[in-house]
Amino acid sequence: MNRAELESFMDNLYEIGCVKFGEFYLSTGLKTPVYFDLRLIISYPKILQQAARLIQQIIADKNIKYDLICGVPYGALALAVVLSIQTDKPLILKRKNTKDYGEKMVEGAFEKSNECLLIEDTVVFGSSVIETAQVLKDYDLNSNVCIGILDREQGGAENIGQHGLLFYSIIKASEFVEYLVKKGKITQEKMNEVIIFLKSNLYESKDKNIFPVV
Repeated sequence: MNRAELESFMDNLYEIGCVKFGEFYLSTGLKTPVYFDLRLIISYPKILQQAARLIQQIIADKNIKYDLICGVPYGALALAVVLSIQTDKPLILKRKNTKDYGEKMVEGAFEKSNECLLIEDTVVFGSSVIETAQVLKDYDLNSNVCIGILDREQGGAENIGQHGLLFYSIIKASEFVEYLVKKGKITQEKMNEVIIFLKSNLYESKDKNIFPVV
């Protein structure tokens, strides 16, 4: 991956407030000293485009083959749209729920056995990725790879791997905070606090049949 663009991307995320330090609660109810609010990038077209370019670098480096793109609802939808436009690959939409009986959970044009690349913003425990992949499977679509912007390194990558998907991320949480120390944005003590928290609050599965995770 292009290191200069990666560092520029991390600088941009910090400048628009995508990383915050303090006391926050995740959707799981877990209290955390750091919060990565990557949904903010929907308001910054150039940063969205930059994220999509970095994802394309991963696709090229890992030689990922796919027919369709699906953003995990709804945080990654805007990024998936930009990636679709940049790569000229069709986009499909997975709904969070349906309002009427018989309404489709997956919208768009696709064929059975199409390979669908999943896009996510932040992965904590990976539940949303796994649920999205299962719904697509119900429509005879294959989802073997997910690319996220940020991996919080709390076991989500391993959990996704246990469900048969390869997972890649642009940034890992530890890498991000280490970079912020290097740039003088946060202290070494704050970085240590965050990394200790992440390592102490991992998702653990009883299923030990782990698939490859990168």
